[in-house]
Amino acid sequence: MSNATSETPVLETDRLRLRAPDRRDEPALLAFFGSERARFYGGPLSENDAWHKFAAYVGQWRLRGYGFFAITDRETGATLGLAGPHHPAHFAEPEMSWLLSDDRYEGKGLAKEACAAVLIHLFRDHRWTDVVSYIDPDNTASRVLAERLGARPDPDTPVPMPGCDAFRHFATEPA
Repeated sequence: MSNATSETPVLETDRLRLRAPDRRDEPALLAFFGSERARFYGGPLSENDAWHKFAAYVGQWRLRGYGFFAITDRETGATLGLAGPHHPAHFAEPEMSWLLSDDRYEGKGLAKEACAAVLIHLFRDHRWTDVVSYIDPDNTASRVLAERLGARPDPDTPVPMPGCDAFRHFATEPA
C-alpha cells in the first residue's frame, strides 16, 4: 500500500516535526474531535463524524496540494495537534487554522512555533501574500495567538462560519 502523503513537505523546528496527517495521528485527533475541546471545530463529534473530519483533513493534501500539518514532538513522535491551511469547498480562500489535541500541550508555545513554521512555508514556498484565520470571539487563546503571529483583524473579509471574526496574516509580517 502506498502512502499518499509521502510527497508532502516536512517542516522542522527546534521541538517539532510537521508533516501531513496520517493514520498515526488518528487516535489523538479522534479523541480531540470527540471532546469538549473541539467546540470551536464543530464538536464534540461522534466517532463517525470525527473520523470523517479527520479523513477530509488528510484528503485535502491530495485535492489541493496543501493542508493541515500534523504537529508532532520531534523526540517522541507524539501527535500534539494540527496547524495549516484548511480549505473546504465552501470557503472562498484557504484558512490558516490550528489546534492542540490535549490541554497538556497548551501554554508551552507549541502552537505558535508550529504556526510560524507553516506561515513561513506558505509565504516562501507557495508564494502566498496573505492568509486568513476565522476565529470565534470566545476562542481567546486563538485570538491572542493570531495577534502574536502578526495577524490583524480584517472586517472586510466575508466569513463563511457564522459568528467568527476574520484575522489576516501577511507575508510582510514576521511570523
